[in-house]
Parts: sequence; C-alpha cells; structure tokens
Amino acid sequence: MTRKRVVLLARAGAACERTQASIAEAGAELVATLDPGSASEADVRAAQPDAVMVILDPVVEQALDNFDGVLGDPAFDVMFEDADVAAKREGWEAARWSRHLNAKLHGHDDVLPPVKDGSVAESSAAPTVGSRLSLEPKADVGTPIDSVFQQEMDALQRRVAAMPDVPHGNQDTAPSRQGAVVIAAGVGGPDAVRQLLGNFPTGFARPIVLRQRIEGGQYDKLVRQMQRATELRVVLAQAGDPLQAGTVHVLPDGLDLQAAPTGLVFAAVAGDAVFAALPPIDSALLLLSGADINLVDVAMSLSWAGGLALGQSPENCFDPAASNALAARGGQAASLAKLPAKLLERWPV
Repeated sequence: MTRKRVVLLARAGAACERTQASIAEAGAELVATLDPGSASEADVRAAQPDAVMVILDPVVEQALDNFDGVLGDPAFDVMFEDADVAAKREGWEAARWSRHLNAKLHGHDDVLPPVKDGSVAESSAAPTVGSRLSLEPKADVGTPIDSVFQQEMDALQRRVAAMPDVPHGNQDTAPSRQGAVVIAAGVGGPDAVRQLLGNFPTGFARPIVLRQRIEGGQYDKLVRQMQRATELRVVLAQAGDPLQAGTVHVLPDGLDLQAAPTGLVFAAVAGDAVFAALPPIDSALLLLSGADINLVDVAMSLSWAGGLALGQSPENCFDPAASNALAARGGQAASLAKLPAKLLERWPV
C-alpha cells in the first residue's frame, strides 16, 4: 500500500508533537510540518502532499485565510483537529486515533487494533473493541476477533431489545409548522460534519441545527470552522432566536428547540437537547460519528412519524455507536456523500 504524503499545519507544542506521532503510527509519510503563521500556500503545494491536516487553535484560525486555495482544493484530503483535544490524546485513545487516521487516509473501514495469531493485541488495561457502547461481557485479551464481534453483536441486540417502545405519533395532530434538519455528532465528528455541510447547496429549504459536542464549549470557534466548509450561513444559536431556512445554527450546551406561534425557536434547558419540538413530517435527524446514542430513540420516533432518520455508514466513522444502534432497529445509514442527496430528495432547492 502506497504511503500517503501528509503536510501538517500546526504551531509547535504538545498537540503538534502528538499528531506527528499519530501520522507516523498511521503509516503515512509526514513530508512537512508548517506553522500557518509563517508558512504560505506555496509551501504546502511545494511539499506535494496527498493530505493536509490542520491543528486548530485561535492563532491558527486567524491565519487560515491564507490557505483557502489549498483547503478548498479537491486534489487534497483535508482534515482538521482541535489542538486541545490532540494535546490530551494519549495511550489507548492515541492508538485508536492512529488507526482511524489510517482508515481515513487510505479509504477503508479497518479500525480494529493490530492482531497476533488471530487475537486482539491490546493491553489488558485498554478498553475492548466496542467499549464505547459499554457492552458486556467484555472480551479478554487473546479472545479471537470473531468471538469479540459476536459478543458485541449479542450485547447490542440485548440493548436494543431493552429499549422502550417509541410511540408512532398522534395521527390526529394538526399539521405543524416548518421543521428542521438536526445533525448530531461527537468524537470524530468535526471532519464528518465539514464534509457533509460542504455538499449542501445555497438556498437549502430548511434550517440546519448542528449539535456537535466539543470539549471546553468553544462553540464560537466551531462556527468559524464550519463557515469555512460551507456556503451556507453559519451562526451560533442563542435562546429566543428563531430558526432560519438555509442557515446552519450551531447549538451550544443548554439549548434545545421549542415550538412558538411563529415556528421553532431556541430555548434554554437544564439538560441535553432532545429535539422533541421537531415537527416529524417536515424534519430530519442525522446521527454522525460520536452522536449521543440516546438520540436513537428520538430518531426512530421521528422516522415512524414520517420524518427522516439517517446514520453515517461505518466506513471512516471514528465512533459509529449511534449509527449502528439506529441500523439495528431498522434505520437507514448512508455515506457522507449520499446523505445530502437524501435530504434534497425531500427538500429540493
């Protein structure tokens, strides 16, 4: 397999060093590490990379305007990483990220740990494959991979069977006002969200609500990042704001949707957003990498009432737990390239 050539745009520090190590672990060739504050687009192109990885912090954010030509060039695979997250990643999580990076660079879905003699080669202190779902029983070190997979599937089926029945909605309810498209993502999600939003045309007929969990709650930074990825307007949601068609509303912690006489608005809540105010027949819920698995019930309820419930297919998905649970209950999954097409079938521009 040909080694992918990667240029790293990052400032010096722990995040840069750990990402350099992850690139090497992923089997890629790091052809240049460039500080965006002093390097240029010509420097990136001169290195002849296959992929460009950007480590984002406030200083790098301000310098990225100088690299718009490269970051928008389809000849390069472009990936983004948050500096705070990268700096803290170590041990098993760092190894897992390296496997995910390898899959993204080479276009496959093999994110399992390396094996020896057909056994899982993880230390006993590391979480087992699928442990983000808290599945039981966990496989011991040395358990054959086929057995690990079967244990996970059995545990997932038990978990799905234990989920409460979800009502199909009240058929006598009067038609609701305009709905929205909700995109839920978490760990591994920012790249998926960028790719997804980049495929939306201007003038999309519904509001888009982005619930992307990030460490530190720096959602204003997320707004700037996503605006670079899409031609749609990207704004930070605030309590009382109405939803607007053709706009991406980044949803921070402590907000949810609420029905108002004029349509959907954002409202302050004490817990997590559950999107109960979505009018099902005119709404969609997309579960991308790292989405909260508790939203599977919401997605299925939406689907049964006539809405769209879609998951990100597992290939190159860092954390497909929610999508897998959705599929196990009869939901649909599709690649990031196909998800916008499914939405445009329902809401043509």
